[in-house]
Amino acid sequence: MIDSVTLRVDDYILYSTEHFTKAKHQELSGKFGVFGVYTTRFTTYAKKCANEGRYYPQVHIMERQTRTKQGMKPKSKYLVIQVSLPKLLFGTNIFDIDERMLPLVYEKLIATLKEIQVEVTLEALKQAVVTRLDYSKILQISASYGSTDKILRALAPYDMKQSSDYNRSHYHDGKDGFYVKYYNSSQGLVIYNKFDEIVANGKTQLEQEIGSMYKRGQWKKGALRIELSLQKKQTVEAIVRKHIKNKRKDYTLSDVHNAKIAKAELLRTYEKVFVTDFSRLVRLSALKDTELTQIIEQYAHGFKERAVLYYLAHEVRKHGLKNTITGLKTEASAATIGRYKKSIESILSKTEAKQDNVNVVNYIHKKLKTFTPILPKKLDALLGEFADSRKNM
Repeated sequence: MIDSVTLRVDDYILYSTEHFTKAKHQELSGKFGVFGVYTTRFTTYAKKCANEGRYYPQVHIMERQTRTKQGMKPKSKYLVIQVSLPKLLFGTNIFDIDERMLPLVYEKLIATLKEIQVEVTLEALKQAVVTRLDYSKILQISASYGSTDKILRALAPYDMKQSSDYNRSHYHDGKDGFYVKYYNSSQGLVIYNKFDEIVANGKTQLEQEIGSMYKRGQWKKGALRIELSLQKKQTVEAIVRKHIKNKRKDYTLSDVHNAKIAKAELLRTYEKVFVTDFSRLVRLSALKDTELTQIIEQYAHGFKERAVLYYLAHEVRKHGLKNTITGLKTEASAATIGRYKKSIESILSKTEAKQDNVNVVNYIHKKLKTFTPILPKKLDALLGEFADSRKNM
């Protein structure tokens, strides 16, 4: 499922600049001086709409000039739209959206842009190139399992590991709720309490109503959101081309808006951080010594392997996963480290299967594998109304 997406639209008509009141200029310099200028024209219309209790996407115009013998000449000019697709349709992103809603997204976006005197055609939106993308999923948390905050606290110890794509991590507990975040310069994975985020940052009338109901305890289930942000066009292309074999770049919204791709990439990223390799050491380190010893003795083969696993679990408990793995790499060969990885995964997978012990990591993992969409109850009626309106055009 997709939440926020950034689109580059090359074909558009700007009838008036009255809403684009701010501009930022950036010079491009090289060995022989300035060779170009980027100008970004902004609108504050989204802020105005937020004050009115409704959602509006971020829109700006990018202009590039390049130096020629005759001076600076225009080279390119295009529209950039950063839009949360669920918020565009529903006024909140507590719901998922699926492929059926894409025609409705296009129509809504065309009408929305007209408010700031910008006209785009359906064909222009269909050809718009995706330059940034957030794959996301809302997970309903059963009240019988525990609170969403409890789940996030349990995930917090899973810090960076040597095989992760991420070189930075962050655990936040503040006025806008709990979240855990793993990121680098091109992508990031964040998991957070969606209701807390709505209470802190909700701007639309619907979000404010949801937040009030949440504070009154009227929501029986929790809402956990997991989000994979692909922050650069090159990153989007590197991820999506694994799933679309006949196209290499310049993906459109219809290319990337695919539940199978979203599920595969969210699962792959989640597993890299929480499930595979040494990440399960965190699970071992959380056990009491008697339980830890019992599990290792039952499933580990040989005294040396049992001793090493017991030692590693205690090191993670004392120093965290990242520091433990860093220390291990200075003491053991790559082959030995690989053997330890397999032992840890084997031990815990057997233990969890036998004891049917649903821990936090497995709980979320199973929900991601199921990937049940969270949709508005009135969605079918909404899509039916849209289909009828198209027939009458």
